[in-house]
Amino acid sequence: MRRKKLVLAVCVAVLLGGYTAGIYGQAAGELTQDQTQAPNTEENRTDIARSVLESTGRSEQYDLADLEKVTVYFGGDVTGNEEDIVVTVHFGPKNTVVAAYMADGNVYQFIGDLGDLGDFYGVQSIQFVPVEDLGKDIVIIREQVDGSLGGFEQTDVLRGYVYDGKEFRDVLNTPQKIEASWNQIWNQSDIQQPSLWQRITEETESKWDGGEEPSVTITRYQTYLESDDTAKETIPQDNTFTEKESRVVVERFFWSPQWNRFILREATEKATGETVAVIENLTLSPYMLAGFEDNKDYRILRADGSTDYVEEGDLVF
Repeated sequence: MRRKKLVLAVCVAVLLGGYTAGIYGQAAGELTQDQTQAPNTEENRTDIARSVLESTGRSEQYDLADLEKVTVYFGGDVTGNEEDIVVTVHFGPKNTVVAAYMADGNVYQFIGDLGDLGDFYGVQSIQFVPVEDLGKDIVIIREQVDGSLGGFEQTDVLRGYVYDGKEFRDVLNTPQKIEASWNQIWNQSDIQQPSLWQRITEETESKWDGGEEPSVTITRYQTYLESDDTAKETIPQDNTFTEKESRVVVERFFWSPQWNRFILREATEKATGETVAVIENLTLSPYMLAGFEDNKDYRILRADGSTDYVEEGDLVF
């Protein structure tokens, strides 16, 4: 694999599992060069998994019998140091742990709490995008998340983090695919409504551009559908849904050296007179096609690092 320097962008979510093990024959939190050069021999794969899980405090969560694959990314995948590594340990399609190690002589040493990059649920893909201003690359991990927001929802998400030499910071968080189904009777108040299954979907195309101002342009294809199946509790078959509304929206997130993250645009917050970064546009949610209206329009980031949801009238563009 090509050696890299990069900023780490990851999709972080929740995962479940079980594991008990201990590392023998080497210091806790260490990996040898031999292990990392051939991570998927039977012995090395098991030893690396033990090290990662012990180092990240997950030694009670996983069973080595479920271990499928170990991947090692060389060349400063997080820290920018050419000799550092990032390790992903896969326990099936919905269970992946990611950890960072720094070179220390002939071994790699776990970077303490900062080396724990998190748990991943349903990792779809990983890609790298260079950021010349930082002298590093962005690692983008697309992850599938199952959720329930008053219905049944599956979402692919890109969530980004950058290692600044001290800690990991959020740099990107945006959906890549959404499918949600619900019945309108679940949201009824005093007025009895007939059973009506509703669905929204979003498919996307993402185009990454590197160079001096890295950016990702996301084209979102959104639809709203209704089913002619009047069952109240079981989600109907896909062929019972008919498209009622659709739209195509385009968003461009660009890397801002000032904000040290991906943003949509800048604005002035009326209440403070300060410049803020817009990092999410709620008006472009596919749920809008189903008649849902959020009482806020944008998510903003302030210079002090705080975030908030605001109305369009709260900002000057």
